[in-house]
Amino acid sequence: MYNFKLPTEIKYFESIGDFVEKMAITQQDLLITNAPIYEPYLKSYNLKCRIVFQENYGVGEPSDRMVNAIIADLKDIKYERVFALGGGTIIDVAKILALSGVENVLDALYGRTPLVKGHRLVVIPTTCGTGSEVTNISILEDMQAHVKKGIVGPAIFPDEAILVPELLQGLPYKFFAFSSIDALIHAMESYLSPSSNVITEMFAMNSIQRILDSYQDIAKNGPEARTKTIGQVLIASTFAGIAFGNTGVGAVHAMSYPLGGKYHVAHGEANYAFLDVVLRKYDEQHPHGKMNNLKEIICNNLGIKDTNQAICALAKVLNHIIPLKRLQDYGVQENELEIFAQAAMAQERLMKNNYVRLSMEDLVLMYKSRY
Repeated sequence: MYNFKLPTEIKYFESIGDFVEKMAITQQDLLITNAPIYEPYLKSYNLKCRIVFQENYGVGEPSDRMVNAIIADLKDIKYERVFALGGGTIIDVAKILALSGVENVLDALYGRTPLVKGHRLVVIPTTCGTGSEVTNISILEDMQAHVKKGIVGPAIFPDEAILVPELLQGLPYKFFAFSSIDALIHAMESYLSPSSNVITEMFAMNSIQRILDSYQDIAKNGPEARTKTIGQVLIASTFAGIAFGNTGVGAVHAMSYPLGGKYHVAHGEANYAFLDVVLRKYDEQHPHGKMNNLKEIICNNLGIKDTNQAICALAKVLNHIIPLKRLQDYGVQENELEIFAQAAMAQERLMKNNYVRLSMEDLVLMYKSRY
């Protein structure tokens, strides 16, 4: 038996104008976005809704301090729908704003208050990585504890996901690279998850194929070639989100959280730091079964015959898209590696979802290999 859920309605628009016309945004709605996105794409439409610019409350990824400040400012504001136009930070914040009865987001983060949907949530992603437009998780940093955790529950699911490729045409190459690699990781971790099934595997494999096809095009024709395939990568990100939204992710994410929490490395970039080492560990411990299937998928997409070369070939392709840094490049100290391993091991929701069982010693060795 297996279970599959997709409560989010997905809509695809070729242009932002079509989206604005069909969604009929009114003064009863709330829009959270960033000014650099709003100005070129929405300002000319003179929307009547209440607008919140996330950057006015802090930069970087969402934290309890950022979210609580927004909640406080909206305390006496009534709204029916929440529109999230932006990347992962915008979407994660909007998922909290769509809940009712949350005054301190840490209460939701640590399960001290129930997660109850209070407003309809419409998500329009402007990156091609998080897949958050179709998932039931919001990632948040507890600033005092220096840790990232997920708020998970059915109430976190967006009601609608709106895909508009036009919104990604101006996405800087660096953000395209890290966000699309993040989507690739979501698809691969979902595919290898013990909770995967034939439906999630279908979405994951399709996502991997679309992203690697785009990378092959970039390798041949340069970074600007991404503009031709950005719509396909956006769809791939959503497919990966559908897959991991049902199966969860694993050790790559668990290992990335301490790096992101302590050194404020963006989520996709932090995940990228550990994809290769985790895949190699999986292959070392159990090279057959799903791991071999994944290597075959990689080989088929990259035109490689020897599955033993799959992980190495993937690393080479990704390093061409954007160079991989070592942990010391982020300022990580060698004496922190065991602390990072302990923090990763404490991510029980993720660590129990690995392709193979990983020990504390395994994590320490993997961190050291990336140092």
